[in-house]
Amino acid sequence: MSLAEATPLIAGIVLATILLAVGFLIGYRRGRRRTADDGHNLSDDDRQQLLQLMQELGAWTHDYAGNVSGNQEQLVRLSEAVQKDGARSPAEIKVVAVLQQIMQNNEQLKSKLDEAEEQLERQTRQIACYLTEARTDGLTGLFNRRALDNRLDELFIGYRAGGRSFVIALIDIDKFKVINDTHGHQAGDQVLKQLASVLRTRLDGSLMVARFGGEEFAAVMDGPLRVAAEKMNELRKAVSEYPMQAGSKTIDVTISVGLSEPRDDMIVSPVLRRADEALYAAKNIGRNRVYFHDGRDPILVGAPEVAK
Repeated sequence: MSLAEATPLIAGIVLATILLAVGFLIGYRRGRRRTADDGHNLSDDDRQQLLQLMQELGAWTHDYAGNVSGNQEQLVRLSEAVQKDGARSPAEIKVVAVLQQIMQNNEQLKSKLDEAEEQLERQTRQIACYLTEARTDGLTGLFNRRALDNRLDELFIGYRAGGRSFVIALIDIDKFKVINDTHGHQAGDQVLKQLASVLRTRLDGSLMVARFGGEEFAAVMDGPLRVAAEKMNELRKAVSEYPMQAGSKTIDVTISVGLSEPRDDMIVSPVLRRADEALYAAKNIGRNRVYFHDGRDPILVGAPEVAK
């Protein structure tokens, strides 16, 4: 097979490889919607690897297209040099014909590579956006429950292997149903977004801040437990003094918080259960309070003002 015959074959193989990867990822995104509830989804790590593959493939395509352009320039100069002599032998005529055919094939290859690179860039942006959406709560912009669970699993595995400990804090808006019933659900959503903003600002150094579900949020923090509990008590006070907007009105909003940390647990769920027990104690005793669970019982932090 001549070089002229091989060039379009190479171009076809390159393009087929690129489009196969693009098609796989497009199909994966469509299939992801169909199987959202059947438990057969890829892990976040797998998705990140797919995104990395797209980015690497795009970079390779860009570099390869640049090489093709460079080779094309060299071929043009070579063809011009061969054609400078007035009289050419039959062999030289064949060389010129082969060079022209290669240049034509290179132009086609460059065009296809440019198209593939553009498509790769577009699909990479879409997949990156999808990955962000899959980990983010649409209303508040915080991480969602799924992202939180993944982060807790990672931290707990590290803890069991001798790594650092962590604290989980569950944060619940007091009497949120009353806010919805009195001011409407749009006002309730407004309060959720404002609280999310306060949490994002006040807990900036946390390992993660997420919406746990409904009117409940979660923060993953460094220990020790009592220090984290004191920090959450300062947050509680700040929220109680924050002028929350509910529609056209300013209302008072308070939160209750429960915290816990890993101990001799074999799985992460008991850590969450203890934090939930501490939160229940804060709600049951009168709300607008912070409790932490020391592994035996929930313990009140500070001396809170009388709950409204």
